[in-house]
Amino acid sequence: MSKVWLVAEQQFRKDVFKRSFIVAIVAMPLFLGFIIVMGLLSARMQQQTTALGYVDPGHVLTQQPAASNDNVTLTRFASAAEARAALDAEQIDAYYALPADYPHSRQVQLVVGSQLDNAAVQAFSELVRFNLLAGQEEQVAARAQAGPEIVILATANNRALPLGAPGLGLFLPVLVAMLFAFLVMTVAATLMESLAAEKQNRTIEIVVSSISPGQMMAGKILGVMGMALLLAASWIGILLAFAWIGAHVLGWGWLQTITVNGRDLALLILVLVPSFLCLAALMVALGATVVDTQEAQQIGAVAFMIIFVPIYLFFLFANDPNGPLAIAASLFPLTAVTTLAVRSIFMEVPTAQFIASALVALVCGLALVWLAGKLFRANMLRYGQRLQLGRLGRKGAKA
Repeated sequence: MSKVWLVAEQQFRKDVFKRSFIVAIVAMPLFLGFIIVMGLLSARMQQQTTALGYVDPGHVLTQQPAASNDNVTLTRFASAAEARAALDAEQIDAYYALPADYPHSRQVQLVVGSQLDNAAVQAFSELVRFNLLAGQEEQVAARAQAGPEIVILATANNRALPLGAPGLGLFLPVLVAMLFAFLVMTVAATLMESLAAEKQNRTIEIVVSSISPGQMMAGKILGVMGMALLLAASWIGILLAFAWIGAHVLGWGWLQTITVNGRDLALLILVLVPSFLCLAALMVALGATVVDTQEAQQIGAVAFMIIFVPIYLFFLFANDPNGPLAIAASLFPLTAVTTLAVRSIFMEVPTAQFIASALVALVCGLALVWLAGKLFRANMLRYGQRLQLGRLGRKGAKA
């Protein structure tokens, strides 16, 4: 067992003390940060500055709400003729004309010079509601200003889904699954390429003269799992720091209202660890059979795509989150983490299914560790040649 840990330590040191590992630490947060920044810039570029006028002969709209839209300018006109003249002179984009007996008569006229932005309509609606609620209690006025909050209660699935804009916390398991997929792509594929390179320069054949192939493969898998835990901890630390800065320094509301479902997140992590063991062992087993690093890269890309299959089936799982296909994908180690994350949005996945998925991944992972040793041993002396599984079976029968 000491030899296994020695190989694991060597593999851990070899992968961690490299420039590529530092790049991998900052690559994922930078990628997510780039997506967020580009989304904010795109939203800002699409924002339009609208000059909106209104005619209020009954003097109903006398107060301005404290929180107003900076992109919408509201201008009051004494008469509809003045507002029309300003519209013709392109000083405003549109104007509302209220009747003299408003709100008893609600036949409001809207005159638009061009297409009116939705933000302008919302700003004028807030102005009207604010003034009509001026005599109400503060709590009643605030609740009426907020508008309706429609929530779909799936009582059978123990889930509440906001019909408007669901919070980030609802999709947090999916974000964890995506980080898991990128972790597999970064770590496991690197390990497979490293094995292929060691086979090409025949270094690994010298090492196995003092250690069995099974111990060699087990040590490498433990080493890469240690590196994966360090990489994941670094990513989580950076993302938490980003979330704290966004919520408390930059004042981003969508980060201040995140609610975390601790039960689903803990059970997902329970499945994530053995699933990564299974995937890492699979990469090592495949790396023991490939001829060159280019083939290893191709196999790693295929594994990454398989992990993302439940994302492509998102709406199918949404319609039937507890169907046979969803349960089967939850038990398949390559898709278990992503499928359980997607299903957690629409239902409370039973704890037994999480545990069953973790046990299946663990058994498959241990079996693949044993198989990786067998594959490496059978292919060790076949330099530059592809291993055939039928030949492996015949050798196992002779042994």
